[in-house]
Amino acid sequence: MQEQPITMANLAWRNIQRRPFRSCCLIIIVMLFSATLFGGSVIMKNLSLGISGMANRLGADILVVPYGYEKNLEVALLRGEPSSFYLKVDLIDKIKNIKGIQAISPQLFIASLSAGCCTSKVQLIGFDQQSDFVIKPWLQSQLTQPLTDNQVVVGSKISSNIGDEVMFFNHPFKIAAKMDSTGMGFDTSVFMTMQAAHTLMKEAELVQGDVDHFADYASSIFIKVDPDYQLKDIVNQIMPKYAIDYKLDFVMTKGMLSNISKWLNGFSTIVYSLSAIFWVLAIVIIFVIFSSNLNERKREISLLRILGASRRDLVKMLLRESLIISALGGLMGILLASVLLYAFSLLICQTIGLPCINLSVIDALCYAVVVLTLTLIIGPLSSIYSALSMTKFDTYSTLREGE
Repeated sequence: MQEQPITMANLAWRNIQRRPFRSCCLIIIVMLFSATLFGGSVIMKNLSLGISGMANRLGADILVVPYGYEKNLEVALLRGEPSSFYLKVDLIDKIKNIKGIQAISPQLFIASLSAGCCTSKVQLIGFDQQSDFVIKPWLQSQLTQPLTDNQVVVGSKISSNIGDEVMFFNHPFKIAAKMDSTGMGFDTSVFMTMQAAHTLMKEAELVQGDVDHFADYASSIFIKVDPDYQLKDIVNQIMPKYAIDYKLDFVMTKGMLSNISKWLNGFSTIVYSLSAIFWVLAIVIIFVIFSSNLNERKREISLLRILGASRRDLVKMLLRESLIISALGGLMGILLASVLLYAFSLLICQTIGLPCINLSVIDALCYAVVVLTLTLIIGPLSSIYSALSMTKFDTYSTLREGE
């Protein structure tokens, strides 16, 4: 078997192998910190993409809801959390001719049950196919014919497939299409015609009192405003006349998303601050571990000096050791974070309660390259003092120590 020539490169690798416990500890430390930075950055970007694109995907500027139910609508849109609330839909006829209203359409929200009557507990949304401008744009490529009253469209994260039969309030529906991913609560919702939704309301006895006029109810009225008009002017025309009689509340989608963006900015600051603290800790820990080996490696370094290695060669060897450890730790951290994000990204977004859109593979690779580059810089940087110190002591005296 042919012996490989001893070079500073393979000597650095052998030193790492010769101290497995120390090397593994350093690799694990770097791995945890690179996983934190990469995972935190990707989650923040996913949330940012989900929120920034939501206004365009929603398509409406003003949402009219029953008084006190604006939060219910918000969580239904953001997280698909099932909720039921109603207002009289004849309001549409009274406000649709207000100047500045470009489009107006109702939606009816029904929370299904996790019981024998229903396949699963999801948000059921009835929409008017004639006036709708929110749902249909997502169905143009998937649904070639109008939806019938016995058909439903499911969100992208509903596990059932096209052609499957699902049951809601003991009424069977056939899945006619599956919506593209929206990054909103629509992804976990089920859509049906307004007539089908009213039928479910009647059969499930979801409205008390005016039970003979189910068709008069909706949960929210979506309004799209002409860009030449101010949203507040439209609200000011509706509120004095109808807010009290209909017990209305108004949600401005831009305002809602602005508040969420402010919260996300604060959350991002916390995440990146924690990442920065972790990285400072990583630098300190790597520095301490390398420095603690100073005395241990004095004789090894002295022998290499006697064998002809220059100080420059020795510094290169020691920095190469930290570079290899940083590269292994960085790659393992990115891989670990990628696996966790792939497996739990939906759960993470649902726990945070905000819409998410996954980064493209190319963007994710860019983040990985940035994190790995930072790892490769910070690792050797934190060990350079130790590397320089190890080569400064007197070779002869060091070898005589311990004789």
